[in-house]
Amino acid sequence: MSHFSTVTTKLTNRECLVDALQDLQLTVQVYEKPQLLKGYYDDSEGKSAEIVVPGHTLNARADIGFLWDQEVKVYQIIHDAYETVPRLGENFFSHTLMQAYGKNMVRAKAAQLQEQLGECTITEETKGQVHTLRIAFSTHQQTQQVRR
Repeated sequence: MSHFSTVTTKLTNRECLVDALQDLQLTVQVYEKPQLLKGYYDDSEGKSAEIVVPGHTLNARADIGFLWDQEVKVYQIIHDAYETVPRLGENFFSHTLMQAYGKNMVRAKAAQLQEQLGECTITEETKGQVHTLRIAFSTHQQTQQVRR
């Protein structure tokens, strides 16, 4: 039977979450206040979220929502597994989304550190299931030679 499930995550950065969803080619709607989600039977089951991936954009009958939990300070995922798993895959939230979110968090932190450390480059490398991001900051080094 189709219904919404709520999963507490470790997602804390709104901008990085939205960017990750967009990186994964999903249509994202962002609201200041939670909006009712559309469920499988056209009802919301009382579920709402500030970040919404409309179900119709996935050829699904239920939306995906991300609701900020003020008490715990993380986002909750509200989705209907009956609709999301066939379209996005069983590991979408635990692997695919988390990897895209992690990349955006690294880029955001690098941008923040650039102010202190100067320009940086980010390189990506994938070996099997391991994906590595390396950040290199080009600091101005001064070399002196001293004669004795």
